[in-house]
Amino acid sequence: MPSNALAKFENKMLVDVNRIIESHGTLNHDGGGRRGLGHITRSGVLMLCASWELYVEELAIEVAGHLAGRANAPTQLPLGAQKELSRLVRDHKHDLKPLELAGSGWEQVYTAHVTEVVGSLNTPKAGPIDETYKKLLGWENPSKNWTRGKDFINDFVKVRGDVAHRGSDADYVRIDHLRDNYVAGISATVIEHDNAACDFINENSDGGRPWRRRT
Repeated sequence: MPSNALAKFENKMLVDVNRIIESHGTLNHDGGGRRGLGHITRSGVLMLCASWELYVEELAIEVAGHLAGRANAPTQLPLGAQKELSRLVRDHKHDLKPLELAGSGWEQVYTAHVTEVVGSLNTPKAGPIDETYKKLLGWENPSKNWTRGKDFINDFVKVRGDVAHRGSDADYVRIDHLRDNYVAGISATVIEHDNAACDFINENSDGGRPWRRRT
C-alpha cells in the first residue's frame, strides 16, 4: 500500500480529473468547426492542480504523524522539526503553552501545528513546498526527487493561476496536453514524492518504511 495521501490522490482526486477528460471526448464531435470545449480543459487544469496541492498538504501531515508516532521524545524528531516545535512554543502568546508538551502532549502540538501551516500552502510550486517541508519536517529539498524538475511543477501551477485569474482569456490548453503532459507528469511526480517521503521517514525514525514504495 502507498501512503494514504497517494491512495486518495489516485482513487478520488485523479478520478475526477479523468472524468473531465472523458467528458471532453464525449462532447467532441467528429465534424469540422470549433468545438468550444476550452472550459473542459481549463476545468481539468484547475482540478488537477487542486489534487496536487491537496496531496502535498496531506502527505506532509502524514509524514509528521509517522515521525511523531515513532519518537519517544521531541528530541528524536529531525532537527528542523525540533527547531520549529521549539520556536512555536517559545513565541506563543499563551504563557502556559509549554505545559501542553508534557508527556506525549508534544505529539498533538506538533501534528496540529503541521496541519495548520500546510493548510496555508496556496501556491504548490517547488519553492514553497521545499520551504514548508524543511520548516515543518526537517526534510531538505524534497523537490530534488522530481525527475521532471522544479520547472515542470512551477510552469503547471503558473498555468493554473492563469486559468484561475483570466478564465476564458487564458491560453488554450489542448486536451492531449492536459492528458499526456500535465496529468501524466503530475501523477509521476506524486509517486516520486511519495517514494522519497517513505525513504525520509525510514532514514529519520525507527520502525522501517511506513508504506511500500511504488516502482
